[in-house]
Amino acid sequence: MHNKQIYSPRRQRGVGMIEVLVAVLVFAVGIMGMTAMQLAAKRSSDEATQRSIATSLARDIIERIRANPDQVADYVVDELGSAAVAFTTNCNTASCTPAALAERDLFEWNELLQGASERVTIGGATTNAGGLVDSRACITNNNGNVAVAITWKGVNEMTNPAESDCGEASGLYGANNVQRRLLVMTTYMGAP
Repeated sequence: MHNKQIYSPRRQRGVGMIEVLVAVLVFAVGIMGMTAMQLAAKRSSDEATQRSIATSLARDIIERIRANPDQVADYVVDELGSAAVAFTTNCNTASCTPAALAERDLFEWNELLQGASERVTIGGATTNAGGLVDSRACITNNNGNVAVAITWKGVNEMTNPAESDCGEASGLYGANNVQRRLLVMTTYMGAP
């Protein structure tokens, strides 16, 4: 005679609940993994967006300098973004000297850097919505070699970039500037 195991409802009691709990645990772990992946993707997307904005801003100021080549020295600036830039003549509505145009260009570019061209009102408070997060910019001219350095606050902590010290002293980018992002674009404008 063969030993047959007889189905007993008593022996099966509670097995369904354990299976459900294991399935819920597996599902929860999968959801947590997907959430972590979404968060990482969002952070990477934010970093890429900021880098794209910085690249566009660097190209913008380089083209402004190219359009006013006799005033390259007037575009040299350190830590732009830490204070408002003044201008004397609105070159959009009046004729400007090349020096006044450089002044106006820096004013407009600083506004773009800070995101003032895109403003939103939330709860009665108006704030900048565009630009870079905690940005600073520096423009140098070394015998016609113009370098535009733009820094902003990144999401993740990384090694502080060493190509330029622009923005390092601002205190905006965490301890040891580990959230400091940097884009440096150089071009040759010709000797002054």
